[in-house]
Parts: sequence; structure tokens; C-alpha cells
Amino acid sequence: MDDTVFHPGERMVQERTGERAIALLNARNISAHIPAAARNFVAQQRWCVVGAADAEGGVSASLLIGEPGFLQAAEDLASLRMALVDPHDRLRTIAPIGALEAGQSVAVLLIELQTRRRLRVNGHVASASGGLLDVTVGQAFPVCPRYIQKREPEIAEPATEPGTDTSPALLAGGSAFDDTVAQWVTTADTLFIASLGPGGAADVSHRGGRPGFVQVVGNVLRIPDYNGNSMFNTLGNLAMDARCGLVLPGGDGVRQLQLNGRAKACFDVLDGAESTGGTGRWIEFTVESWRVSPLNLPLRWRFIEASPFNP
Repeated sequence: MDDTVFHPGERMVQERTGERAIALLNARNISAHIPAAARNFVAQQRWCVVGAADAEGGVSASLLIGEPGFLQAAEDLASLRMALVDPHDRLRTIAPIGALEAGQSVAVLLIELQTRRRLRVNGHVASASGGLLDVTVGQAFPVCPRYIQKREPEIAEPATEPGTDTSPALLAGGSAFDDTVAQWVTTADTLFIASLGPGGAADVSHRGGRPGFVQVVGNVLRIPDYNGNSMFNTLGNLAMDARCGLVLPGGDGVRQLQLNGRAKACFDVLDGAESTGGTGRWIEFTVESWRVSPLNLPLRWRFIEASPFNP
């Protein structure tokens, strides 16, 4: 079976894990067009995750919020349009969204937490002007619902509480991992990871688990790689390019934690049976910088239930 849809890094990880045959079966869902059945799904979404290389050469992942309809699939399903809603011009502070340019590789993840449906769209920026971002699809495919915590999105004005002001003067960032940021990570049950394949092709994916599923050891995060679709897009990318970016939504509904650094896939880890759900794999992400940045629009997620697949 032809597996040219996978690059050498992905094929290497598939072979190492013995899951290449499963990957080839799942690859049948990959298309150069958004699935016709997903067109309404795209238009219903209130948010997405965007991954791309930033101006400094690092890789960033960002949350982008809008009213239903701010995302639209073209009639020919070969492109995706985003209306960059930002009444306070906060997009300038959110890497990489504020600096995307025509021709740049970009990845978009649409994820509906209340139904656990998700769609990945990887491609290139066709145009970025007038508050509109058009992405030409290179690959599009649905992804399984595992490890997604069911939540109901609620767009509402944020409460006036200490620490929730998102004016630039009160946003934080740095290189050393402090206790506040470490707690943000260790209490999270959801994060998103952006990576680059050959030629700088961007990808962004979801990682979820029980609160505390990510371990923090100094400036290193250990993110378990639970059993999934066997395509190993993220691990395959990291085998080719260590640059990586994470984003974690904040519980206040107005901020996100963005982490930039380098990562590697670790196999046959000693305590893997307990901390990786039996796969013996995790991603070691070394934090080089972090920052708390504002969401372009407030969005809270009301928790409904944890994923039944969480180890």
C-alpha cells in the first residue's frame, strides 16, 4: 500500500512502535479537501487552535475565538477562511496569529468539546488581510474522540476579579518556570501541541488526560503519549525537528498559557506502564520561554465529564 502521505519521521515512529499497518488504514481518512460532511461542523465552531512558526523561528500554538460562522469551508472544500474577530486588537500579542503571512505553513485544529469531534486542517496561508485569513488545505482529516474532556463552551464577559485583567501591563512571561505556571500545567487536563515536519510543514494536535497527566520536572514537561490513531504526526515531526510549542487554556476564560521550546519523543520509559497508559512513551518538552497572553475574545468551558478513555 502506498504510504507517501507519511514523511520519514512518521514512518520511523510507526515502524518502531509496530503500528505502521494501523497507520496506513487510518491514512485513508486524509484528504486534500475538507470532508463534505464536515462543512456544517466547521461553520458551527466557536474556537480553534492555530499552530505555526513564529517570527523568532520558534513554534507557537494559539487559541482563536469567534462566534459561530467565523470559520467557513469554501464551496470547493479546498480552503478554510477565518474571520479574525478581535475588538481589543489583542491578536497582535498572540503568536503566531498576529504575524501570519501569505505562503506561510499553518495548522488549524477544530475541536468541539461538547461532542468530542475534531478536525485537523494543515496547509498554507493563501492570504491574510482585512481581518480575514484564508488557508489552502494541504491535508484534512477527522480524528478520534479519545482523551477529550467533555465541556460546554460559554462566551461571556469575564468577571472582574484580581488577576483577570488582560491589559498588556499585567501579562506575564519569562524563561524560568515559576510555581504559578507549574501549577497551571500540573492541574490541566487539556493542552495543544504544535510541531513542524519536513520543510517547516506545521501541525497542531490535542493532548488530554486526568488533571496532573503532565509531569513537571524543573523546566521539563513530560507529556504522556497515550494510544491513538497510530499515525504519530507529532512524534514523527519531533524526530525531524525538535522545535515545538504548547498552549493551555486558562480557567478564567480570558487567558492562555503559551510555551515555546524543544521536545523529543522518549520510548520504553521506565515508569511508562503507570504514567503513559501502557505505551511506555512520552514527550519530553524543554521550556525555553513562556508567556500568559489574552484570548482575543473571552470563552469559558463548563466541565461536563472526563473522557472515559483517560488512563
